Amino acid sequence: MRNLTKPIIPNISKQKDLESWFQSALGRSLLASQRELIATAIQGFFGVIQAEIGVSHRVPVANSSNITHKFFVIPDWSVDLPSNVLVSESDELSLETGSVDLVILHHALDFTKDPHQTLREASRVLKSTGHLVIVGFNPTSFWGIRKLFNRGKQAPWNNRFISGNRISDWLNLLHFQVSDIEHHYYGLPFNKLGLLKQFLWLDNILNPKVPLGAYYILSAQKQTFSRIQNRQRWNQPVKAVGLSLSSSRNVYNISQKSKIKNKLGEQKN
Repeated sequence: MRNLTKPIIPNISKQKDLESWFQSALGRSLLASQRELIATAIQGFFGVIQAEIGVSHRVPVANSSNITHKFFVIPDWSVDLPSNVLVSESDELSLETGSVDLVILHHALDFTKDPHQTLREASRVLKSTGHLVIVGFNPTSFWGIRKLFNRGKQAPWNNRFISGNRISDWLNLLHFQVSDIEHHYYGLPFNKLGLLKQFLWLDNILNPKVPLGAYYILSAQKQTFSRIQNRQRWNQPVKAVGLSLSSSRNVYNISQKSKIKNKLGEQKN
């Protein structure tokens, strides 16, 4: 039970900083790469409800999916929010269990206060065979090195960088089947166009399995197994246990003889 005297304050500042950073030259370049590759990752998914949990409804990444109804989940309310935006913390989603076909975590694990609980909530709201797509910053990249030496508190360097393999281990505990982890974007982490484009050609050469790109895209499917219930057996008719006809006659004859002997004994006395 939560302590009402010390309310939990949502970690909104990092989310807001990250939203603003995506408006920079470096952020727009990274976002364009993510949208293109996420569209490829989700093109084969179908369903009714899609929940995009991430930076902002102003930074969408999965509008190209085939899911019928799409909505966004953000942690902070603001004026004039669209009707398809739900204000909710990612680690305590205001959604029904097993109601969503596709969940997309767009850097949500990077700025949420509890990434483990966020994954548990994503698992809870997904249907039994629903799909999960996670996008996050890769610590084993030029960007990860920049984060190590960056002493400032600006986005995206003030967020946590969790490797895709580590996320995969967490998902295995939640009964997910991880189908793919790809790493992309080799632009240098500087807001200068010359430096930014200097290594982008590596995207066309290096295998996406090489964990050196600035971000990863992880695709997984929920695997839920229901118990097989034993069929209830009908009540078996009770078998009557008795003596055969011949046996019953023998018992009758024995009883009659014993009665005659008793009467003769009484007459002699």
